[in-house]
Parts: sequence; C-alpha cells; structure tokens
Amino acid sequence: MSSAARVETLLSELGIQDRVARVAENVWTLQKGSATVQIVAAPEFVVATAKVADASPEAGRETFFQKLLEANVGMLGAFFTLEGNGSIRVNQVLPVDWLQSEELAFIVGNVAARADEWDDKLSAGR
Repeated sequence: MSSAARVETLLSELGIQDRVARVAENVWTLQKGSATVQIVAAPEFVVATAKVADASPEAGRETFFQKLLEANVGMLGAFFTLEGNGSIRVNQVLPVDWLQSEELAFIVGNVAARADEWDDKLSAGR
C-alpha cells in the first residue's frame, strides 16, 4: 500500500475524513484552532506541518531563534523549522512503517496544538 493510500485509510479509521481536504495527491489539510495542519505523505515517512509565522523578525533574530530552539525540547517530538521562503513551521515526522491511526492522530494533534500556541506567541511578540 502506498503511503498516500495508508494515510487515506487512517483518516477514515479516525473518522475525520470529512474534516480533511485533499489538496494534492499526497497532501491533506485540516483546520484545528488557528492552525492549518498539512499532512504530507512521502514514500518513506509522513509529516504533519503547520506554519506559525511568515518570517522571522528583523530585529532580535538571534534571540528569536534561540527561543524556538529552546522550545523544541518540550514539544513532544515536534520541532520548528526555518523554510527556504523564510517562514517558520512546526513539524513532526514518522516513518510510514510505524504509522497507525493513533500515531497519525497524535502527530496531527500535537502539531496543531503547538502551532496554535506558537502562532499566537509569535504574532504577539512582533
């Protein structure tokens, strides 16, 4: 079974397929709180990801990135990334072979919770 088919099956098992929009062959989106979580199925892994900021601040960049790196410790496996376009995202990755409905629900929920928390913190800090 392909990773995309596996994600489709798991979304159905979780009963959330009607709240998820498929936006590409291997990408789905789900709105949770203020976060739009994308689920991306690659051949070897699945990523839950959500944008928390369009860009880092011009002033205090070092302090900003230090704050994000320190926060990574308490994010239950999720982590911040700086994307090529300058946006900041929260991500969580699992190998496809490990993926069951409970794990998919956890990474999507964890990314959504962290993104919902941090998009507010980051926008307030600007």
